[in-house]
Amino acid sequence: MTRRVSLIVPCFNEAGRLNSAAFFAAAGQGLRLLLVDDGSSDGTLSLLEELASKSANISVLGLRENVGKAQAVRAGMLRALEVWPDAEWVGFWDADMSTPLSEIPSMLSYAAAAPGICDAVWCSRIKRAGSRIERHFHRHLFGRLFATTAGILLGVEAYDTQCGAKLFRREVVGKVFTEPFLSRWIFDVEIYLRLGHERILEYPMLVWHDVPGSKVKIGRESGRVMSDLLVLRKKYGEKIRKS
Repeated sequence: MTRRVSLIVPCFNEAGRLNSAAFFAAAGQGLRLLLVDDGSSDGTLSLLEELASKSANISVLGLRENVGKAQAVRAGMLRALEVWPDAEWVGFWDADMSTPLSEIPSMLSYAAAAPGICDAVWCSRIKRAGSRIERHFHRHLFGRLFATTAGILLGVEAYDTQCGAKLFRREVVGKVFTEPFLSRWIFDVEIYLRLGHERILEYPMLVWHDVPGSKVKIGRESGRVMSDLLVLRKKYGEKIRKS
């Protein structure tokens, strides 16, 4: 790992499945972690604080109430700028470790090899020869439908906006995260619209797998997702038309 990276990990009721050993090992290799407890009710905060007490590279931000992933990530990203002002990259990562932390060096190498300068590197779950992308069929299908709809309504060109493993150059964090997000569920799309597709590089990851216990229920939230897409279209319509 590299000390150039500060990573935010939003956590909500993760006491039963948080891979503490993996995060502790990564911190031991130099990765700096800000673990954000999103108002958990199951002892997650105590677990995170115990981890932080064992490593100088782990900090904890405890939110008093559950505000949702979008706000938890936003609060963490802004706090990370204060805690580690020397970081070159600041990102967020899903607590379930569906994307292994071992992808981070490859993401940085991918960004360094790209023509020009990118402001963000996003992991993308593209199944291809040589990769191990293990995703349930219904989630993959919903993901493709969502990407197609976001492309039609908002001009989003990314293959996979919703993978929870993203890095940003620290210079753009304020631009992207200062203003609260309109959507609690698809804030990644709003990040895309704020930053602009020409500044984002999608990294086709090598390994990804579904982890049981996801708190996002596709069928239950599909209506809200569609509603949020229309809200974003209204907010960013002029910018979309100019792109």
